[in-house]
This record gives sequence, C-alpha cells and structure tokens, in this order.
Amino acid sequence: MYSLLYTSTATEVMQPTALKEILRYSRSWNKDHHLTGCLAYIEGMLGDTHHCKFIQVLEGPENEVIALFKNIQKDSRHHSVTLIKQGKIEKRHFDSWEMGFEKMQLENNPILQDFFKLDPQLIAIHGTINNNMMMDFMRSFYDYL
Repeated sequence: MYSLLYTSTATEVMQPTALKEILRYSRSWNKDHHLTGCLAYIEGMLGDTHHCKFIQVLEGPENEVIALFKNIQKDSRHHSVTLIKQGKIEKRHFDSWEMGFEKMQLENNPILQDFFKLDPQLIAIHGTINNNMMMDFMRSFYDYL
C-alpha cells in the first residue's frame, strides 16, 4: 500500500459545479483503480490576496497512485503542484472513501491561514513534522465521521 500527499494552487476560483464534477470523476476512477483518499479545497482572503488551494491525499497500489499523480500534475485546473509526502504505508487511512471532500473558508480558520503563509517547497524538503501535521489534518475529516 502506498500514500501520497500534495498541495496545489487552483488556476481560478472553483465553482461548486466544477468541484462536484471533479469528485464525481475521481470517485469513479478511484473505485475502478482501488484508490482511496481525501481532497480539501480551501479558498479565501489572506491580506489583500484571494487564495484557492488544494490539498490531497491518495492511497492505494503504488503504481496506481504514482500514475494518477502524474496525470494530476498535468491538469490545467491547478498549478504549483508540490509533493509533500509519499511512501509505503501499512494500512489505508481513508479505506471507505473513494474520495472524501472538504471545502473550507480561509477566513474562518487561523491554522489554515498559517499554512497559507508557509512555502510548500520548504515543507516538502525540511518539514517531516509539518508533513505529519498535514496528514493528520486531512485524516481529521475522516475520523470526524
């Protein structure tokens, strides 16, 4: 079993219909390829700038996770795709979710505001503790249910 966590920046504000289409397609694809995971879409104002960011965890057979991530990197709906963490795992953390989803407003969450101030490249290179915190953050949506 393999897991991968990444962040990216949406090219534009994602409308609810576009997010629903991403989820519909993702859930179908993931079910057919034995993948599970969670997608968070975060948007809002930080200072004078409007931000739209994705955080996603994928898990499943290593070859399937890596192949999907390569396709995700090419998707024109986002840019600055930054791999935060990847590797073998003993068991799935999202075992009953073909693709969980959470949409959050940046203004309502001080922790997310701090995350947006961080450089994802630095987290990916230097931040094992931060990597684990990000994974715990994503798992919290699943554990909450």
